[in-house]
Amino acid sequence: MYIILILIHFLLYTNGREQGPPPKDSGQFNEFEYYYDIYINESMIALPDIDPKYEIAQAVYISGNLKLSERELSVFFKNINIFRYGIRVNNTNLESLSFLKPYLVNKLDDTVNSVEIINNQNLKSVGIDFENCNFCNDNILIINNPKLDLQEECDGIIRRYSSYRTIFGNYADCGCEIKGDFNKFLTTMSPSCWMLFGNVTIDQNSDLALLTEKMINVTKINGGLYVTNTLFTNLSFLSSIELIQIDAFKSQYLANIDIVNNTNLLTLGMNAKRDGLYLTIRDNPKLCITSQDLDNLFYGLSLDSNLNIKLCFNNETSSYWCQLPDSGDFNVHSFGQFLHQSAFLQDLPDGCQNITGNLVLDNNFNFANSYKLYNLQIIYGSLTITNSSLRNTNMLPSLQRIRSIEDNTIPLHVYNNTKLRRLFSSFTLKGIESGMAPTIENNMNLPLYVVFCSFIKTRKAAIIKKNLQNCGDGSTSLVPKYDRTPYNIDVFHGVPIYFDVSHGSENPGGSGTLNNPWDQGPSPTDSPFFNKFTYYYDLYMNEKLISLPGWDPEYREIQTLYIRGTLKRDQFRIFVVFETLLREEIRRFRFCEMGLTVKNNSQLIYQKNVIKS
Repeated sequence: MYIILILIHFLLYTNGREQGPPPKDSGQFNEFEYYYDIYINESMIALPDIDPKYEIAQAVYISGNLKLSERELSVFFKNINIFRYGIRVNNTNLESLSFLKPYLVNKLDDTVNSVEIINNQNLKSVGIDFENCNFCNDNILIINNPKLDLQEECDGIIRRYSSYRTIFGNYADCGCEIKGDFNKFLTTMSPSCWMLFGNVTIDQNSDLALLTEKMINVTKINGGLYVTNTLFTNLSFLSSIELIQIDAFKSQYLANIDIVNNTNLLTLGMNAKRDGLYLTIRDNPKLCITSQDLDNLFYGLSLDSNLNIKLCFNNETSSYWCQLPDSGDFNVHSFGQFLHQSAFLQDLPDGCQNITGNLVLDNNFNFANSYKLYNLQIIYGSLTITNSSLRNTNMLPSLQRIRSIEDNTIPLHVYNNTKLRRLFSSFTLKGIESGMAPTIENNMNLPLYVVFCSFIKTRKAAIIKKNLQNCGDGSTSLVPKYDRTPYNIDVFHGVPIYFDVSHGSENPGGSGTLNNPWDQGPSPTDSPFFNKFTYYYDLYMNEKLISLPGWDPEYREIQTLYIRGTLKRDQFRIFVVFETLLREEIRRFRFCEMGLTVKNNSQLIYQKNVIKS
């Protein structure tokens, strides 16, 4: 009897929890939680009588040839979406588990699995929407269900259980697991394998004919791809693959796409997108990478890239790709897309998002056309800022990443800029991918903080020295040198934040009616977007402004109003012509699409009145 009591105590203890609710006054009690495990089996002719208000259950165990209908199960589980101790469905006659709508599932008591679906002879579909199971954790086990076809459900299962899953023995599993050497595995791989789990390794021992035959139906790889030391001229035998993916946050291991040391490789010839893997392409002397290749290879999460490649633009290159000349000169000329290598900068079409080459900003930088960098997101190459009169880099408000594409080139090199006070004013810059260290030095007015230095780190720590601040090392003073350059010079040159920039005038001291050429002016009058009550230009007021050019009293909407300088009292009469707009129509129309700006103006009381109205 004593031994039996010890065993009972041990079993209860290993269960790790007790059945039943805590005291209602304990602070842990939840009126919407059912505090008992739910057992549903073949001996039941009715489901447990529990309150339909419950949303949280403990463990759920379903087994046997049930006499209950799917409708009864759906009603029973209608509001329950949290399962604290897992779900197990085994040896049932169910055809679908769609009555289960989990939002959170933790692991079962006696296993690492949170969901187990085992040996259900009639099961044809799982039916659980794993896309909405935001907190389905741990492992899923789906085995030995002879009628279960998972092809349509694999995406949701894999997205939720990227690496922690065990699936086999069903009518159609979620792909095939690569075991051992890939070349040997390929000889016995079933033609029905549409997804591969593990690392696809192609080398000098790989057979091109066998690859072409066996890989024709493969559309996904959940793992890595390694192509090394081959004599192939292209990888077209992988053209059916749409996605090479691994969940970097959940995976038990990390994987790469490595294409290295293939002496005859001319083109990739594949369309696969990469998500969540490292990327290395180098030492392929004849290989030419296209912009389409890069769009695919940087489709999803990029952990890092190690590239030493040659880029080739072609007739299919998208218009958002632009190419720098070898000099990197962005000053007066020789910048354009691949079809316009000799075009002047002013002929560069708007909308360049990706630039290839080495971009240089120096004392000859073409400020008047700097707005054409506004949409730039990624530099495949490098960015150098040197000996410039720049105070900030507001002409690059959308820049997200710099990726090196050749060895021995510093990806970000900022040096000898005496007026520079700020780099990348927002946190849009997400990182730099390179084997070289970013270098920022000899910028006497530039403070660099620890956070900034951490996210520009590449595979090497950034070199930061002789700036106003050097990533928290305390080596310099916090007091910047006074800058006597008039503010309006920056406005003319296009250096301030995008919405403050004015381009296109040769007279920086003019009337103040300079307009931004990329978003100014009306739509055609026959366009559905044209509004005769809208003034399609920014308004600039300064001490020299005595009239409003082209103003019609019928206007009820403007773009942006800029007020600068010390205005004379009689200049405020100008506001009278659109007083109705300011004080009445503001409730029905957008007054300032981009905001009201008042700078260096002693008449701030008037500004407050305008805003309040």
